[in-house]
Amino acid sequence: MRRLVALLGCCLIVLFCACQPEPGDGKLTVIFPLETTELAGGRSLRVTITLMDNDDQPVEGAVVQAELRAPDGSVFTTIPCADTGQGRYLADYVTLPLRGTGGAWRVTGRATWGEDQQTHAERTFKGLPSVSEEIQTEFGFWVDPLEAPHYGYANLEVRTQRYQDDSGFVFMYNASHGQINLDVHWQHADWPVDEAVAEAYARDLLLSFQGTVTRTPAQDLQVEHTTFQGQPAWLVRGQWSNPTRETRLGGGPVEWMIFRCPGSNWLWTIVICAANDSPVYMDTLRATQETFECPASR
Repeated sequence: MRRLVALLGCCLIVLFCACQPEPGDGKLTVIFPLETTELAGGRSLRVTITLMDNDDQPVEGAVVQAELRAPDGSVFTTIPCADTGQGRYLADYVTLPLRGTGGAWRVTGRATWGEDQQTHAERTFKGLPSVSEEIQTEFGFWVDPLEAPHYGYANLEVRTQRYQDDSGFVFMYNASHGQINLDVHWQHADWPVDEAVAEAYARDLLLSFQGTVTRTPAQDLQVEHTTFQGQPAWLVRGQWSNPTRETRLGGGPVEWMIFRCPGSNWLWTIVICAANDSPVYMDTLRATQETFECPASR
């Protein structure tokens, strides 16, 4: 009996030792993002990691990678982290997707160095719906956020309005450098039967809309019949001005895209305008306009 008890004791000791984790090869810490970090879709982050050995000394020359997993568990990206010295490793900027960003994101950092030494660490942060997702949830249509060239979404402002008859507008404004605007309007109106009616509709729409500045289009508007998103459309081009001179913005190009969405009773209009004649800004606005997706039904 004593021999059996002793044998069982030895077995338990062996099992206990086998289940103990091996000593770590160092300490890797995800410095950014933090657990309290909140980032909306379309925003960028730069993963920052530190690596120390078991004596709390910085480890340089390691191979460090960061893996980002989306809230649905899929791998969004895996990126290398560059050694910047003193045990600090920095990844390139990563832009979160515009769709499916809301929820808990997971960052996993992995490091290898020396003779097969390795360690890893994890961090979670909160993803928030993008501006585009919020607009789609509220109004049904989709359009990418308005990004000023070279400046991103840092100074993006959005105003929305829904009227009693369910018509409304979304106003997107970015003042990072100069001013670029994109407005989406939907309202009950007849389809313009010719160029003159389309021109009058465009002028009245802009004059009736109270944006960041008072905008008055020139009289010599150019109108052409075209297509947009596979649907017949009117394209009106002109210039807007700020006669009150309340701001440094004197005026610039403006375009109206007037169209109907399949199955929609509304007349839709996307208005784009810039505060100066820079073709770069207008090209950016046209590219953003092309991201428009009609609502499933309205």
